[in-house]
Amino acid sequence: MNIKEIALKIEILNRQNLSKSAEITNYTQSALTAKVKKIESEIGKLVFKRTPQGLKITSVGIQYKNYLQLISQEYEEFLQNIGAIQTNSKVDFGTSHTTLKIYGAHIANTLNMKNDIQMDVDFAVDSSNAINQKVHNSELDCALISEPIKKYPDLTYDIVASETFEIISSKDHIINFDWKTPITLLVLSKGCMYTKAVTEWLMNNQIPYKLKEIKSISSIQDFLQISNTIAVLNTKLIDLYNYTNIHFYKLSFNNVINTVFVYKMNDGEQNNIVQVKNVLKTIG
Repeated sequence: MNIKEIALKIEILNRQNLSKSAEITNYTQSALTAKVKKIESEIGKLVFKRTPQGLKITSVGIQYKNYLQLISQEYEEFLQNIGAIQTNSKVDFGTSHTTLKIYGAHIANTLNMKNDIQMDVDFAVDSSNAINQKVHNSELDCALISEPIKKYPDLTYDIVASETFEIISSKDHIINFDWKTPITLLVLSKGCMYTKAVTEWLMNNQIPYKLKEIKSISSIQDFLQISNTIAVLNTKLIDLYNYTNIHFYKLSFNNVINTVFVYKMNDGEQNNIVQVKNVLKTIG
């Protein structure tokens, strides 16, 4: 059984973009085009429609992809049943900057410590909305991101944790927001859901502000020594980095955001997704 060939066919059918599949698989686009033609010749039906917007999988293509995924899943179960050790399993895992800093090391280390599988985790970091779309487009296998986000009907969204975030400043520079003084807002990512929540509150309350993106969490506390400066950070990060001499602001908006595990609905039983699910059960 050529399980690698099956995996390649699943990749082509899932992504519906031969150019991107070529980049990921190290095949040329012409070689993948030839493979599609061979598939269609073998089964006697089209697996893709050719449209002005690109390839679109047909109903036959979806049935064929499901069949291949079933073979792949049964083969993995067979290997597990006979005690075979699988190696070099890989998962393309999307996450936001904040989520990576909180959970990334735990996820990678736990997967690598498992005795039954050696999994290579490749993290892609972007805003939650961008990562969500990449899973929908089959550019990533799965993701751990924050709500609220657009819900695609082909994706599953499992809540794995509820996060809280805080608005903080130095105790030496406590801000009275009623004065409408221009402030600087420090954030880990301008595309973060925490950033969106706070900037909406500032705009609704007509408080002028400017954003400053600081990628280093330890550096944020240094920047907070500047007057009229606040930061938004996940509560777990504040505890993890032992922030001191900070003032917490209790503002009139919900500071709880759900963290969700996102993956293709049809991929829920694939071995790499199951492995990641099991790890995520330990982080709540």
